Parts: sequence; C-alpha cells; structure tokens
Amino acid sequence: MTDTGKSTAQRRALFPRPFLLSAVFALLATLLLAEVVPRFAPGLLRFDHMMGDLRTAYLSDRLPSQHPQVAIVSITDATLKDSKVRQPVDRGLLARIVEAADAAGAAAIGLDFLFVQVTPPDNEDLLVDAIRRARAKVVLAAADERVGLGKAQMDRQAVFIAKAGRPAGYANLATERDWVIRFRAGPGSGKAYGKSFSTLLAESAGATANESYRRIAWLLEPHDGYDTFLTIPAETLLQAQTETGGQLARAGLKGKIVIVGGTFPDIDRHLTPLSSPTGELQPGALIHAHMVAELVDKRHINQLETNSLAMKLELMALAALAFLVGWRTRMRGQGLLFGTAATVAIIAVDTFVFWYWRIILPVVLALIAWFLGGFTGNHIGRWLGSRAARSRGIVG
Repeated sequence: MTDTGKSTAQRRALFPRPFLLSAVFALLATLLLAEVVPRFAPGLLRFDHMMGDLRTAYLSDRLPSQHPQVAIVSITDATLKDSKVRQPVDRGLLARIVEAADAAGAAAIGLDFLFVQVTPPDNEDLLVDAIRRARAKVVLAAADERVGLGKAQMDRQAVFIAKAGRPAGYANLATERDWVIRFRAGPGSGKAYGKSFSTLLAESAGATANESYRRIAWLLEPHDGYDTFLTIPAETLLQAQTETGGQLARAGLKGKIVIVGGTFPDIDRHLTPLSSPTGELQPGALIHAHMVAELVDKRHINQLETNSLAMKLELMALAALAFLVGWRTRMRGQGLLFGTAATVAIIAVDTFVFWYWRIILPVVLALIAWFLGGFTGNHIGRWLGSRAARSRGIVG
C-alpha cells in the first residue's frame, strides 16, 4: 500500500489506535475480575480452588519415605473397645498415652483434643499430672471464639489449660464453603490464643514458624509407599514392654513431634485437596501433622490473592494481549484457534509455575480475562478498525 493509500485507510478508521484501546479495556477488565467478581460472584473463584486442588493432589512434594520428624498416635474405636464412654475420650487413657510417648523420648507431644467437657475429676487429675510431669514439651489444642462454644465450655477449657500449665494454641483448620480445608486459619480477634496449635508444636521442636503463607503445603504419599507420617495405634503404644509391637512403636517416636488425636470414622474428618482423586476424608490429627511438617521443613505454597498487585498486573497483561490478538484477527476467522491455543498455554504455564515455584496462579480468572479480551478486541476491531485493514487483517 502506498503512503497515500495508507493515510487514506487510516482516515477511514474510526479509531486507529488499538494499543490505547487495549490498555483502557485491560484496566476495566482487571477492575471487574479483581474487585467485582470476588464480591458478587464468589462462585467463580471456587473453580480456581478446584484447579488448585488438582495441582495439589498430583504435583505436591513427595518424600522418599515417612516424614522423619512428625508422627501420629491414633485413638480409634479399637482403642476404646473397653471404655464405657466414646466421647470425650477417657482422660485416664490420655494420661497413659502421654506417659508412654514421653518415656519413648518424644521431643514434643501435641494433644489434638478440646478439653471443654466435664469428665470424672480423678481421671482428669491423672491427665493433668501426666502433662505436668512430662519431660517432652506438651502443647494443647484449644477452641477460640470462632468455634461457637458456650461460655461454660470456654471457661471449662481455660480452667483445664491453666491446671495443665502448658501452652495452648488454637486449632487452625479453616474450612471453606465447599467444606474443603485448604488454608491454615489465622489468629482470631480474641487474645487468649495468639498462636496456632501447629505453630506451637513446630516451635517446640526448634523450628522458626512462618505463618505468612496461609495455604497448606501438603505432602503426597512417600515414594516407598508407606504412610506419609508414622502412625501408631494407641493400643500398640500401650503394649507391655516385653511385646515386640510396643517396643517398635516406642522406638519410632524417639525425637519426634508426636500428635495424639482421634481417627474415628465419623468424628473430626475433613475434605482436603488430597481428597480430589478419591474423595476420602482425612482426620484432623493428620491435617495438623501436614501443617506441622510444612513449618518444620520450611516448605510453603504461595497463592496470588485477588487483591494483590501481582495478580492485577497478570490479568491486565492477559486482557490487553488478548484484545490486540482479537483486533488483529477480526477478519481472519481464527478466534477459535487462538482461543484454544491460549487456553492450553495458560494452563501449561500455571501448572509449571506450581510445579517449579509452588505458586498458585488464578488460572480461571486468567482464562476469563483472555476470553473477554479476545471477544471484545474482535468485535470492537470490526466496528472501529479501518476498512482497508479489515480486508487484509492488518492492525489499524
């Protein structure tokens, strides 16, 4: 095209500056996706959670064998077969477990129970004495104001913790609207418990806990096929000194952070991202073990929040690029091809970023930004682009 013909074509264009239009559109689209959608259409963000769950279920860290520093002592229905009461768990039994774990040389013992109910005072005194005598560092789980307990229960919990004389941290399992636990709960508004149960346990073993990363960094099943954490039934731990099972159990707890908790089929079980392939519910004690292991190992997963500057810049760049691509290809009939290629590329980049850097990107919002940009650029380009350029597929 000659200079005269080119200038004529530009004069015939209603708006020959698509870069300026793309910048304006990208700003508006980012405001829509980052500010409006989370408030008025939170359901869209659940798809992001689902995508994140899939990445977590298949691409999380995997150790060669069981975690070397964290173990679980599980109380099951088999443990309580001779008990008259299932809940609350007999305090005398808990006292024996604390004594056995302490005698085995555990570095720290975490009791994943809420001591909010009245039990026979003799048994409770047994547990208090066992906790106070333990050489290991004992940490108690506690319910804060977010759990919704009555005043009498909260007072009862405070009395028990005071009698035990050991630190207590709030149970920090944050359940989402779809009942999946993906994040660790932050401190509540009250001042009774400033640190979480998992943080206190990690610190008791000398780790410097960093709770700035809220998303839990899960561990997949080890390469050798064993459980992620050494899990010992309480009745095995309490076997006589002469029995081989008890000896092996006690040897396995030496130097470890031991979480004592219930693993019942119908109590304190939750969905997690690791449930995505199977739908299997996981006990709270196991989830706390993952959280403690993350802090001890100094692993973490970072997630771009909807209000973060990095996420807004990402959405702006995608929306602007998609707008220009849509404008350029407005008369070529290649929108579907470019859209498919872009979708594959965005998902591939997102998967690589999680696998390599452990960062969860807002892939669903990114796909929406690309779709909106391409759709808008294509249709506005047909309306405002130069007619000469339309017939040649040239930007302008």
